[in-house]
Amino acid sequence: MKHSKKHLDFEVNLIPFIDLLSVSICFLLITAVWLNVGSMNVKQAVGGQAQEDTKKSPLVWIRMTAQGDLDLEVQQSSLVPGALRKFRVAQQDKKVNYEGLEKALTNLKQVEPSLNTGLIQPTASTSYEEIIDVMDKLKKSGMTDLGVSPL
Repeated sequence: MKHSKKHLDFEVNLIPFIDLLSVSICFLLITAVWLNVGSMNVKQAVGGQAQEDTKKSPLVWIRMTAQGDLDLEVQQSSLVPGALRKFRVAQQDKKVNYEGLEKALTNLKQVEPSLNTGLIQPTASTSYEEIIDVMDKLKKSGMTDLGVSPL
């Protein structure tokens, strides 16, 4: 009886493995660039620190209604007069009036230059795009600390 010897040499085809690695490396490089371009520095705006650690700086709350109106309320400011403390930017054609928001924010920044915090309170029917557009207007007006209140 003859015993056949098993070959101890085994060839692994490395070409598919190299192809898979090169595709995954390309994917990771491209998504890393998108992540860097599409990111925004966001901090927890309310409730992340002790009460005595927070300094009282002026802030503006922007409450978004289901109809598209924006209710602005300035808090912790001694320079803003009563008429600008709480007011509404009415919707335009059943959409958010971004031009009116820009004018209102410009007026607020002229009266209170240290106004750097903007908090947005959306409704359940507010679209993500509207929230991002409002955040963009806040950034353009010079506000650095932005936050979105959870529903």
